[in-house]
Amino acid sequence: MRKWQAWNYLIVVFALFWLSFAIFLIFVSGFPFLVISIALTTIGAFSAIITALAWAYENNK
Repeated sequence: MRKWQAWNYLIVVFALFWLSFAIFLIFVSGFPFLVISIALTTIGAFSAIITALAWAYENNK
């Protein structure tokens, strides 16, 4: 069985964080839609960049 690489774990961790953050912002905080959209887009972009950097680091040959 192959060992998971770090970027696979990061995808799972960031997806769970994004979902929990989205639920908090939508149902608990009461922020306007624009603020929620900007916050979730920013978190998604940073997560994608960090995951891409982890993938590039592990696949650097």
